[in-house]
Amino acid sequence: MIGTTILMPPRAVFFDFDGVIADTENHHVAAWQRTFGLMGWLIPDAVCAKAAERNDRDFLARIFAEKGFEDGDVDGWVARKQELTLTMLADSPRVYPGVAALLERLKDKVALAVVTTTWRSNVATVLQAARLGSMFELIISKEDSALLKPDPAPYRLALERLNVSAAEAVALEDSPSGLASAVGAGITTIAVGHRHAQGPWVGSSLYVSNFRDTKGLLSLLGLASD
Repeated sequence: MIGTTILMPPRAVFFDFDGVIADTENHHVAAWQRTFGLMGWLIPDAVCAKAAERNDRDFLARIFAEKGFEDGDVDGWVARKQELTLTMLADSPRVYPGVAALLERLKDKVALAVVTTTWRSNVATVLQAARLGSMFELIISKEDSALLKPDPAPYRLALERLNVSAAEAVALEDSPSGLASAVGAGITTIAVGHRHAQGPWVGSSLYVSNFRDTKGLLSLLGLASD
């Protein structure tokens, strides 16, 4: 269901990547499982799924610490996991239903940007495979900001590079940390459910369950749906 509050028309709309544009959780879980398999470890799905909420390096460092590995090659294994992830994303890019139609309707009305804490190569691989790369004029990724979500730094950088004020932007996010990052930068937020029902994680943000209702989404953004 789409929220009922009508926003002032923005000049820029920011999309998180994992969980908003692309359904990548299973890719990351599988890549971690294969990586751990190369180490000779069997790590449960539930543990690997937690990596979606954390920086890869921090996640693996914690696993090593729990297993008593003080000198594990964190950077090397993270790089290996990233190689596996890219292969999977290229072979099976999963863009959520309605994303392409929404971007097509927005592209001539507002500036579009991806603001994510994942690797730029992940974003580029999926967007290219889904033929959506030309839709975005800016991508802020893990490589662009020393501070990641929930810190507001990635969104502040996006505002600066697009030369728009926080009051002129809207951010679409699917997690508490992403919403906190955008709110911290003073940006109006819309929580996107896809796999997650509306709940406390949404906070004071507007909520949409998915992107299937393009006309309703445009109305929510205060934009004409012609």
